[in-house]
Amino acid sequence: LPDNECLVRVRPEDWVRRKSEISASYLQMLRQANDEVIIMSSYFLPGRQIRKSLAAAAKRGVQGRVITTGKSDVQMAKHAERYLYRWMLDHQISLYEYQENILHGKLSCADGFLTTVGSYNVNFLSAFASIELNLDILDAQFGAEVNRQLQEIIQHHCLPITAREWQQH
Repeated sequence: LPDNECLVRVRPEDWVRRKSEISASYLQMLRQANDEVIIMSSYFLPGRQIRKSLAAAAKRGVQGRVITTGKSDVQMAKHAERYLYRWMLDHQISLYEYQENILHGKLSCADGFLTTVGSYNVNFLSAFASIELNLDILDAQFGAEVNRQLQEIIQHHCLPITAREWQQH
């Protein structure tokens, strides 16, 4: 590709038309990742397939990082999300809660190369009851910048959730 172009694909998740392309993008991202996957999702409640793929990636040595919201506008969703923290920590997936305000971002990056961004939350509602749209961007320069910004968010705006801290809840 020329220097100023990158590959972008539009990915719908549309239960009415039986399209689950964003879910497929996440599964592909997790299967193909070699080093690191960072997932930022405001309501992170992954289903069985994504949990299984996250665990398999971690077992292969992929560093999985999940950024969720610390302050939520849907407390029931936050409690459900925190219920999965033990599972994620047991599978060596690093957890961070965004502290600045209520997080509504939905952005993920694998190996600083593949990025997906859009309206899709990694949860049952986005997968099976909503109509969502994401863009998958395959570009090293863009992916590296997204990765850098996500690392900065983790470092400066998140509270890390460790097994020790989680036991105190």
